[in-house]
Amino acid sequence: MGFHVREVWNHNLAEEISAMEDTLRDYPIVSVDAEFPGCLRPTRRHAGEEVRFADMKHNVDSTDLIQLGVTLSNEKGTVAAIWQFNLEFDLDRDLHAKESIRFLQAHGVDFAKLKVHGIERIQFGAAFGGLIGRRSRPLTWVTFHGLYDLAHIVKVVGRRPIPDTAADFGEMLGKGFDAVVDVKYAARYLAGGGEVGLQRLADELGVKRRGEAHTAGSDSLLTALVYSKLKKKVKHVVGQDCYVDFLYGIGGRIPRQSRRQGVVQPPSAVVVGCGHPVYHVAVPVPVNVVPVTYPHPDCYYYHHRDHRNDDTRLSASCYGGGSYLAAV
Repeated sequence: MGFHVREVWNHNLAEEISAMEDTLRDYPIVSVDAEFPGCLRPTRRHAGEEVRFADMKHNVDSTDLIQLGVTLSNEKGTVAAIWQFNLEFDLDRDLHAKESIRFLQAHGVDFAKLKVHGIERIQFGAAFGGLIGRRSRPLTWVTFHGLYDLAHIVKVVGRRPIPDTAADFGEMLGKGFDAVVDVKYAARYLAGGGEVGLQRLADELGVKRRGEAHTAGSDSLLTALVYSKLKKKVKHVVGQDCYVDFLYGIGGRIPRQSRRQGVVQPPSAVVVGCGHPVYHVAVPVPVNVVPVTYPHPDCYYYHHRDHRNDDTRLSASCYGGGSYLAAV
């Protein structure tokens, strides 16, 4: 079977989100892979969970998503479609680890094109979050070593920093994601599994990669194909409940209460005039909105983070009036 990755840029975001919404009705397994600009604070190999989570929070709060790959499939393993969302990224403005950027460039990521034609992050967050908020059936989210992948999705959709603790982060995931499977975690139930990378696990299972490695679309497809093969093998060893809702690298199961609230709850208002979100009183998605105008809001925006502050607080950056979309 041939696979085609649907490239999504700023100009065709609405069209592709609509196509994805139609496909989700019959293909509720959502395999995702995020490409991001590296880690500004590397984590020691044998660091404890608290340190790993604190490093992840620092890295995700300080950087921005570059690509998100999404593959939709069903319980039989049939793949319906693959999308690669290309977000705006400016190497002159956005924080990054240089070695990670060189690595992504070597695998075909075009940063010049991302700067000009990439999807504006607030538009992507609103479109993707709205899509998931309107889902008509429970979705299974599949990742490989997915802590950073899900954290970047939570950040770009929710337009807010990652929670301070792993427990609070897990609670957020439990409210927004119907079920989560981390293939790297599930692989521990195979002989020799658990510490393998995605490509090695695919090789061991006889799954062939399609497309360029370390691009989000191809990696999300490989994750979907590996998961389909893996779950059949693991089923003969342990039940599904032994690996669903666990993430590799942090302990404890994702709690399962108050599920139907969208991926995360976004800010209650968004400035239309300048595009900056306002952070107060979260509301579920989707929401009814009405335009309200304020003279000079102090609004906060991820792209204008004050990197001089170790606590990564966001800096005010609106210089004029703006029209708000206020929840009612």
